[in-house]
Amino acid sequence: MSEKRPPAKRTSKPEPGPKPASGPRPAPGPKPSQGLKPASGPRSRSSARQDPRGPAPARLAALEALMDVTSADAYAGLALTRRIAASHLSARDRRLMTELFYGTLENRICLDHMLSFYMERPCEERVSQEILRMGMYQLRFLDKIPASAVCSDAVELARRFKRESMAALINGVLRAAAREPGRVVFPQDEREALALRSSFPRFLVDRFFDEFGPDFARALLTYRHRESTVTVRPNAARLSDEAFETYLTGQGFAWEKGCVPGAYRLSGGFVAQHPGFRAGLYSVMGEGSMLAAMAVGAKPGMQILDACAAPGGKTCYLAERMGGAGRVYAWDLYEHRTALIAAAARRLTLDNIRPRVRDARDFLPQDAGRMDAVLLDAPCSGLGDYLSKPDIKYRVSAEGIDALRNVQRELLDTCARYVKPGGALVYSTCTLLKEENEDNVRAFLAAHKNFAPADLHGLIPDAFADRARDGMLTLYPHLDGIDGFFLARLTRVG
Repeated sequence: MSEKRPPAKRTSKPEPGPKPASGPRPAPGPKPSQGLKPASGPRSRSSARQDPRGPAPARLAALEALMDVTSADAYAGLALTRRIAASHLSARDRRLMTELFYGTLENRICLDHMLSFYMERPCEERVSQEILRMGMYQLRFLDKIPASAVCSDAVELARRFKRESMAALINGVLRAAAREPGRVVFPQDEREALALRSSFPRFLVDRFFDEFGPDFARALLTYRHRESTVTVRPNAARLSDEAFETYLTGQGFAWEKGCVPGAYRLSGGFVAQHPGFRAGLYSVMGEGSMLAAMAVGAKPGMQILDACAAPGGKTCYLAERMGGAGRVYAWDLYEHRTALIAAAARRLTLDNIRPRVRDARDFLPQDAGRMDAVLLDAPCSGLGDYLSKPDIKYRVSAEGIDALRNVQRELLDTCARYVKPGGALVYSTCTLLKEENEDNVRAFLAAHKNFAPADLHGLIPDAFADRARDGMLTLYPHLDGIDGFFLARLTRVG
């Protein structure tokens, strides 16, 4: 599931991560917080004594990663990977660090609501705020960590980050929360309470309720999975599924098959740092992305355009299934992201990929009607990825979604012109909002009478094709157990 910001034509600043959603950046710099105090209760004298051990390594690494996201605007997956690599944690501490990082980030709105019952006003100093959130997460969502360890380590974290003046406040708030959990209450209004409990902005909760109905929206927003697995697929040009399974077992990976053929869910190691990955034996790729690539129907000898291709997972999937015959033209707006496509092609030894820096909204007349198929994995709000990338929820705004919808429709209009008669246009996103998905496809079909919905049977597994309507399929986390995704296959009929 590659992430892409909505591209501003040619002048957009390159973004550091794969497929972001739009939304406001954090306000610059920490604000002074002198004078903050717990809502009630004495400050514990234990905060004055420093533990010579310092904070637990897992909590320190988790806090550093959280600060990368909230203060440096890093993307969650990149921040976590970087801090794990730098911290040299044991396997047990990596698991704890990952739980604390994702759990705190995923529940940010809920944690702030809980903290408000133990403080006279919100904490505006960023490091202390993240320490409080992470402490509250451990107290409310984890049941195997003693409250005393949570509080003492929170104090040590404050000292480690030179926030001595905040140590007493942090200690007092967390001890009060541990002692009096019943202070926290939630609103009677269902949507408002659900927004707080699920840590979704209220405007998104309203959209889900209005689009899907109360029961479906409730199930979607309350669904959680805590599986720490990574989905990969073998390089089809080099390994059969059976050979790949033998390889995984021999390398000590714990694995299970995904719900999409050729998808494997791995645990037990740094998948993207493993020698097998570097040797091009497999790629990391989400199951929704695999289905979108399958829907293209790539065959040897085809000419295929992947219009918004970085970081290249779908491009390489298509190229592998073409057996080196034909071409996959892979475009992306940014040079550094186009370089990722080229690097993936080299790693997998795929010679039929042609990366190019291009804005896919700018039409190339010489390529009109030339492609057997076009795959448009459009920039989107990314809301289907809210489980694996919880920071997505806080980056989205109503204005950003409107801007994205306009970009998506412009891309559809332009990319359709490259499809030859009888060829296919596959449109996909990793969002759940109908205005970015079904509404876009229906508007496109209304304006382009030479395109029609196509049957997905024979291209993707029947279990998914049977759910498609008018050539469109949406995957939902609470129904499919994977990140949300949308795809549509359209055929040029004239």
